[in-house]
Amino acid sequence: MNHGQSRVRWRVLGTVFSVACLAWIYGGILLAQSEQVVEVTIKDFRFVTKQDTLRLGFPTVIKVRNEDAERHDFSSTMFEGIPTQIEKDGVVVYGRGVGGIFLGSKQEATIRFDMTRPGRHVFRCSIHPTMSGELLLLSAEAV
Repeated sequence: MNHGQSRVRWRVLGTVFSVACLAWIYGGILLAQSEQVVEVTIKDFRFVTKQDTLRLGFPTVIKVRNEDAERHDFSSTMFEGIPTQIEKDGVVVYGRGVGGIFLGSKQEATIRFDMTRPGRHVFRCSIHPTMSGELLLLSAEAV
């Protein structure tokens, strides 16, 4: 192989490597953007929810933070029967039929699952029955 062929081969390899790196970087960004995030703050014995429009079949992340001095529970039937991942205090738990999670004062947790069922999904605190909130997920056909 002569010097010119070697240079062309390195140029092609460099281009392929650059395209692969860009695909990896932008692929990660697109994956992160496809995740739906719902922020739930527990404050003054209320659930305060911040979210965008939720879509069926997309990975969903619920970030719950307890800003009260009291212990609270974040529970819902929306997780029943579907694979769910909960991360709290550096521990990750996987399961189906997860009912919810208890949070002490100033604790937070992240719940990951795929939104698969349209409708009104209520969540509540089993310790304080007057506390409740909801997520509304409409399918495209329902709109």
